[in-house]
Amino acid sequence: MSGRDARLAGAILAWYRALGRVMPWRGRPDPWAVWVSEIMLQQTTVTAVAPRFGPFLERFPNVRALAAADEAEVLAAVSGLGYYRRFRALKRAAELLVSERDARIPDDEDELRELPGVGDYTAGAIAAIGFGRRAAAVDGNVQRVFSRLDAREGRQDGVRARRDIAARVLELMPAGAEGDFSQALFDLGREVCTPRSPRCEDCPAAADCRARALGRPEDFPERAPKAETLDVLVAQAFVRRDDRVLLLRRPADAARMPGFWELPEVWIAPADDPREALARELVARCGLVLEDLDEIARARHAITRHRLDCRLFAVRVTGRARRGEDLLWLPADELGRDDRAFSTISRKLIARRN
Repeated sequence: MSGRDARLAGAILAWYRALGRVMPWRGRPDPWAVWVSEIMLQQTTVTAVAPRFGPFLERFPNVRALAAADEAEVLAAVSGLGYYRRFRALKRAAELLVSERDARIPDDEDELRELPGVGDYTAGAIAAIGFGRRAAAVDGNVQRVFSRLDAREGRQDGVRARRDIAARVLELMPAGAEGDFSQALFDLGREVCTPRSPRCEDCPAAADCRARALGRPEDFPERAPKAETLDVLVAQAFVRRDDRVLLLRRPADAARMPGFWELPEVWIAPADDPREALARELVARCGLVLEDLDEIARARHAITRHRLDCRLFAVRVTGRARRGEDLLWLPADELGRDDRAFSTISRKLIARRN
């Protein structure tokens, strides 16, 4: 290891041990806790995950507990976090470990990558943090840190660039501190070496950062073209009969939130007529004919590159809804409070209804 690399590694590790962020999943040598935290943190902020991590582990304290649980129970435990395929994959992986490995989590990166939902980053994190193995966990934060430390030109999110950065992580990683060093890099990218306006004055590696020496840290790494944002109108129907409200369950193969319960919903262009769209949905899914509707709530929501204008309509219908396992009349006072996996859009609109 060069003198520069030794300084970098020592400074980053010392900074983390003195100032590293306190999080519910840290200080746990249990690989299961590490795995759960990494899955929860995928595409989700630390702020959103922190209050959900402890209750999830209490409910599913180990691989066997998750494998034995009903999928609906698992989805209900993470309702609101989004990207639910990752939790389905975690459950499939738990089932696989129980059936084939006596519930033992492998400590080898290659074996970890064979599990559903576990890619290079997650395998590296479990191996390094959960087992203390010499493994590199390279996420966007780590890519950015090393792009700036080494002033790497061009995009750094391709396979070759990630492999090069993983090799650099391993070059710097101090023996016996694999987990701490991995988490130090996460914190450094998340808290200090931020995409915009990096706090170079607070960075433990500032003296050896080549992008800073060039006076342009924000130029590294090269950014991908910004994806176009699409505006969508989401209309949901609040169909009430006596003291019960109609819910529909999304198909198991739906691209978004499969298996979740929600108020009858349609996505349409902002200029389209929500009355006609809801009428078609109620006839097709429930056999009900819309008679009248009034707007009773609005909310904003964002999913990936979609900017959603969400509206809730109180709907009067005629006829009797057809029966089916994907249709439920739920007592109105249980809306959003029962254990079912319930869509975030429906929760928002119900909370804001007149």
